Amino acid sequence: MKILTFGEALELKEEISRDAAGRLNMLGRHILSRGFARTYIAPSLEHLSREKGVPGLFSSDGLQGAWFDRAEHYAQMLTAVARSGEQRPVATLVQELATQGTRRREHMYASLLYNLRFAFSTLQGCAQPAPAAVPAAELLKTPSLEQQSPNEPLEAGCTRLHAALTQSFGSIAEFRTLLLNSSLAQSGDGFTWLVARCAGDTGDVLAYDKLFVFNTYNAGTPYAVSRVEHFKRVAATEAGSKPMDGTEEAVQNLQYKATTRYLPLLAIDSSPKSWLYDYGVFGKAAYLDRVWESTNWTAVESRLPEQRNETFI
Repeated sequence: MKILTFGEALELKEEISRDAAGRLNMLGRHILSRGFARTYIAPSLEHLSREKGVPGLFSSDGLQGAWFDRAEHYAQMLTAVARSGEQRPVATLVQELATQGTRRREHMYASLLYNLRFAFSTLQGCAQPAPAAVPAAELLKTPSLEQQSPNEPLEAGCTRLHAALTQSFGSIAEFRTLLLNSSLAQSGDGFTWLVARCAGDTGDVLAYDKLFVFNTYNAGTPYAVSRVEHFKRVAATEAGSKPMDGTEEAVQNLQYKATTRYLPLLAIDSSPKSWLYDYGVFGKAAYLDRVWESTNWTAVESRLPEQRNETFI
């Protein structure tokens, strides 16, 4: 064993101190960088219970796969792809990244998490018995022709929502048929939305002129709906109308189209991940009937903005 001189011992001590300080500095930078990284967690909805499911809509195991497992997975994936140092809510990411192709994966997982939470936020359950797999013979049953269905908005005292729906769709029966059949037509992952068409030129207060129902697929959201394509379709249906170029009304219409956005009021999760476990291969229509009966219309009405006096094409 070599005996060090006083000078050698002092030099060794300084070297060890420098090495320890360097390692500590690297560790500090690592902790600091991790401290500013955004960690997304699965959203919590008070009315959803792992043990109880959703009465009349989901069993506990069905809800586990439809909501808890998916929400946790989307939150983990969003954390993995999110930019470090950004502290942005999921809803903000969905709207801001809708047109940024360079952050596509981040927008995808943010949208999936946002859509799922939005759809499940209004599902309060119903008085129906626990769901069960639907036999194939149910597909051959004649659809009900009843004009009134259980759990209509007016039953919950939602007079403003009832008036808006009847004004936009003709009747609650027509709205229900359009909403549920739109979701039934989706063969894969996606959502069916009830949205209010709003203009952005009314100051700080949002105002809508009409309600619409449409589908988005996979990670699509109402915020990414192409206004140009929408108005092309509207123009195609009114090809015989006379142009109003140069008039004040035409200018107002163009301004309205340039600032239009769609505010979501209600969403239905059409994915087999939601209904396949409890309702079986042939049970999507039964699942959608239960979704209607389980919808909290008071929560939907709370999202409805004020109505404009004029309606634009």
